[in-house]
Amino acid sequence: MTVETFIVSFIGKAIPKDIKRFAAVTHDNGGQWLVSKVNFIDEQVAALIKVQSPKENVQKIKNVFTSKKEITVEFVDGKTLSITHQDVYHLRFDASDRFGIVNEITHLLDNQRIRVIDMNCQRIFISGENGINTNLFSANLTIKLPENMSITDVVNELESLSEDTKVIIET
Repeated sequence: MTVETFIVSFIGKAIPKDIKRFAAVTHDNGGQWLVSKVNFIDEQVAALIKVQSPKENVQKIKNVFTSKKEITVEFVDGKTLSITHQDVYHLRFDASDRFGIVNEITHLLDNQRIRVIDMNCQRIFISGENGINTNLFSANLTIKLPENMSITDVVNELESLSEDTKVIIET
């Protein structure tokens, strides 16, 4: 059996039930979602999914995505990346929220040739009994370091972005 890997990205109006249908049709046709990022805001969705499937069923799976007229869909060929576990690190980045913080993080990592595999950011409003109101920025990152780079050095660089930044290496 020959398998094919592709990436589907889509944006538009959808509900969780639609995503479940996409996943079910993929599974029913012998495929699987290798990586998926699906984000909803109200009834709008933006998604990026890496799919692997038997070659003979690829078109059936793609057809289910394009059958929903309220979303715009694009497909590209997927590639298998060779990443060893010792190359990949999971970090949690916490700091007071401020304008441009995501840009600062990505700029620092890009300048060090660090590949961002995944970045999931949240902004959390915190209100205290003493009238303290603040916004916390938190990001979970999965990164791949270039050869001969220390994760400790990366953590120190990230923590130097602001006085209150804390970076934790997660296992």
